[in-house]
Amino acid sequence: MNRCSLVNLLFLFATSFAVLAKPNVVVFLTDDQGWGDLSLNGNVDLSTPNVDSLAEDGASFDRFYVCPVCSPTRAEFLTGRYHPRGGVYSTSAGGERLDLDETTIADLFKSAGYRTGAFGKW
Repeated sequence: MNRCSLVNLLFLFATSFAVLAKPNVVVFLTDDQGWGDLSLNGNVDLSTPNVDSLAEDGASFDRFYVCPVCSPTRAEFLTGRYHPRGGVYSTSAGGERLDLDETTIADLFKSAGYRTGAFGKW
């Protein structure tokens, strides 16, 4: 095997592993944070360099919808469905609980071979 063929073979072998590798995914879903609360979005009163760096080096979304309270927003993000369909209709008195049979983004990542974890509010 000549040198050029060996280099090409090694290149193809190495790039095939790069395609198969799963990217790391970390989602920060914050509570009671407005779009203008980050210095990345022009806030001069707050300095958020670490969050800004994560957004600059990763993904940042500027077209979205959230509910005015926390539980419905979390339910919609986790399931991709309108919050009452998953059993969440309030922020207290049991209305904040997601139905146990709902498929979440964590379930989808797990079925794709990812290890998942959730920390914070439910």
